[in-house]
Amino acid sequence: MMPHENHALGEVIRFPHRDTDPTDGQAVVRAVAERIDHDQHETTDGHDDQSAELAGQPRRGIPPALAGKAKHAAEVALPVGKQAVKFTARHLYYLGGGAFDTFSAIYGRWTGRDIDEQIRAAQAAGEHGTVAALQQQRTENKRLFLERIQVWGKFLVKLPVILGGLAVLVLAMTLIVSVVAFFRPDGLSFVDVWDGLFNALAGGFDFAVWAASWAPWAGLAVVAGVLVKGYNTRRRNQSVPAVFAPPVPRSELVNITPHAVVMALRNLGIAELRKWIDEADESQRAGLLGPVTRYGPGVQVEVTLPHGSVTWADVSARRDKLAGNLDRGQHEVHIERDASSEREFTLWVAHSGALDQPVPPSPLLEEGFGPVDIYRDLMPWGVSLKGDPVELNLLQQHFLLAGLSKQGKTAAARALALWAALDPSVRFRIADLKGFGDWSMFAGLAEELIEGAGNENFIATCVMLEWAVGEMERRYEKWRAMGRKGDVDRESSQPGSGFEPLIIIVDEVQKLFTCTTEHPEGGDIGGTGKKSRAVRAAQALHDQARAVNIHFWEFAQNPTNANLPVVVREGAMIRASLPVGTESIAKMALGEAPVDTGAAPHALRVGKDRGVVVLAPGESMDLPGGATHTTVRTHFISTEQGYAITERAKSFRAGVAHQVTEPEQRDLLDDVVAAFPDGEERVKVRDLAALLRELAPTYQPYKKLNGADLAKLLDANGVPVKPHNGFPSVRLQHVTESVAVRAVSDQH
Repeated sequence: MMPHENHALGEVIRFPHRDTDPTDGQAVVRAVAERIDHDQHETTDGHDDQSAELAGQPRRGIPPALAGKAKHAAEVALPVGKQAVKFTARHLYYLGGGAFDTFSAIYGRWTGRDIDEQIRAAQAAGEHGTVAALQQQRTENKRLFLERIQVWGKFLVKLPVILGGLAVLVLAMTLIVSVVAFFRPDGLSFVDVWDGLFNALAGGFDFAVWAASWAPWAGLAVVAGVLVKGYNTRRRNQSVPAVFAPPVPRSELVNITPHAVVMALRNLGIAELRKWIDEADESQRAGLLGPVTRYGPGVQVEVTLPHGSVTWADVSARRDKLAGNLDRGQHEVHIERDASSEREFTLWVAHSGALDQPVPPSPLLEEGFGPVDIYRDLMPWGVSLKGDPVELNLLQQHFLLAGLSKQGKTAAARALALWAALDPSVRFRIADLKGFGDWSMFAGLAEELIEGAGNENFIATCVMLEWAVGEMERRYEKWRAMGRKGDVDRESSQPGSGFEPLIIIVDEVQKLFTCTTEHPEGGDIGGTGKKSRAVRAAQALHDQARAVNIHFWEFAQNPTNANLPVVVREGAMIRASLPVGTESIAKMALGEAPVDTGAAPHALRVGKDRGVVVLAPGESMDLPGGATHTTVRTHFISTEQGYAITERAKSFRAGVAHQVTEPEQRDLLDDVVAAFPDGEERVKVRDLAALLRELAPTYQPYKKLNGADLAKLLDANGVPVKPHNGFPSVRLQHVTESVAVRAVSDQH
């Protein structure tokens, strides 16, 4: 195939061989040029058939390999070039904006414009007291400014006189020195003194000229320093338009700066807040935030929202989005409302991953810890999210702790009791309705320990609560008989006094209120209303027990109105919640006020936040800023460690004797016989209930006994209740017969 032949595709031009003389390269170039010229002539000479044939065939494109490389090079080069342009523009913006900020600040301080901007910001925020103070400061600054101008004016007027006086003084002194030198032998001559003066003046003038030659450079150094200062300020604050902002990799954490917080608030999706931030000037934006300060494993900033329709609740409702804007998990961002304002709140942001670090060990695990005094000491329950120790005053406080299953409820609750056990004067009665051995270490410490569910244990727990009510009444009677007033103090609550701190504990209390067990003496144990014996006893303890040193601690799982009645949970002074499912359940656990002010146990991470408790301490501890709640990472104490602590508690109690009053035991039929009035054979059942209360005024089962309940109890014991003159009545003969039948059956 020859080079001059026409081909539809892929013509071949033969080039010289490698071993051809290099000087033949010019011949090759000429051959290629001639070939190209030949092809052009063929195209223009009207070879229509060949042109048509070539036109019907596709043109040769760029080779695929070359196209792929070019595309790859473009993909690499374009983003790099784009970032290079953004980098240059960003740092030029830092430089120019920083210079403007610096000189603007100098000008503002000199003219008072900075105070005017602060006044406008305070007026926009409605802070009238601040406005008045700033206006007074502005007036004072203007007065001082005018005084400075007057001083400088007077100085400039007097400057020629001062310079003339100095010149006359120097000339006079020089004249005196020259005359003295003239008359002194072997000294300076008259001319030498004046030559020295003129030489000194010439040297000073030369120095001034030299210094003036350096003045531009000194000025440039000052300007450069100002520019660098402004540049660094803008760069640290990342104060740059979004189009020039640097890319933030997903692995890179947002630095919590004022600018970052303002932008996070701006992008919450609240139209009023976004509009205000966009339209506000720098001074107004500065008024939005207090200083960003380090606090524990995170940072904290006080936020004051602008006047309008935006409140802290709007921000709190978007806590998940706020956390995302700050590149944090929702559990790492906490909002605490200022109780005195709907516009002010404290924003605390944890360092990423800080809240997943282990909690320090409990002080109770130290061998030398204890004994404690519940009247004097505080219980170290854990640490706050900010790392501050959380210590509770447990004296005369009813306690409610709730949460989902397997979130550390029993361990957190048991830690409270383990600490109290280290006070030798504290007494316990415990019902563990789960019965998995979590409270078994209190055997030998607790006067009563019920473990497990089931009807028998539900009855025993109800009896324990009713005994506690009877103990409360006994203490009131004894306190009055002693002529004492007020709460029981430390001196009156020593072991053996009968007024020792008594703690009644029911774990898994929701089982008690949802059980369908009937009490042997009549009435339902469970339920949510007044007919429930357990509810009545719990309410009585909540109402009056704390004053005589009786404490009721309830630990429940996922509380609802059905398993934890309102009258029961509202009686607790200290309320706490581990993770729960919904906000409504959080309100049942903590009450509405803490949740309405930001408490969010429903936002805790199930499984990951085991042992983390949202605490509403009531009056048991003072929280900063009047807060209604705090979040506690409780110290974990294992079951094995709990046994070691109870052994230590037992050693502290060696030789300590408590005054224990066992539940009063009475027989219903014997009491009915004793209560019958002399000479009466038949009594209305309603009157008989009143007679029983008179017979045993401190016996809890009789306190609220009515005729209908007594009729059921008598019928259960084989005593018929029949109408007489229209009223249900009881005959004494039927009661005595039932007593006799029972005695015979007992013998067999």
